[in-house]
Amino acid sequence: MSRLDPKKIAEMVRSIAQPIVERMGLEIFDVKYRIQSGRWTLTVIIDKLNDYVSTRDCEMVSHELEQRLDGEDIIPGSYFLEVSSPGMDRPLRNIAEFSRFVGEYAKVKTDKTYRGHIKSVNVEKQEIILDVDGKDVLIKYEDVKSANLEVEF
Repeated sequence: MSRLDPKKIAEMVRSIAQPIVERMGLEIFDVKYRIQSGRWTLTVIIDKLNDYVSTRDCEMVSHELEQRLDGEDIIPGSYFLEVSSPGMDRPLRNIAEFSRFVGEYAKVKTDKTYRGHIKSVNVEKQEIILDVDGKDVLIKYEDVKSANLEVEF
């Protein structure tokens, strides 16, 4: 089989992994297939809506997904499978994720960079209020260039 487009492989893996992770009460955060440190790496990032992803969650998904991928044989050649969580500094990719993490400490980049606790989110108005050093900062979601949770020190 000739080498498929990495994006196409990632899409195929996502469709195979979807029922596996859903059955375990998880969701797929992202799937990437790329060359990393000179070898092909398939990274499946899983998430859990109401809790943190455990090492055991990653192991169970990895084990079952590896068996399915070996059976389907959609990835030519050898590759390294990595199953992980979005991590403590996870990106906030949409307004719903801001809502999910109200109270958490985040870095939000607009024309300026703000660091503070997500105080509230108005999904209809697409607005976020960030508590930056005791002051409320109103941020329009359309102005957000990037955002992620941060570990507070």
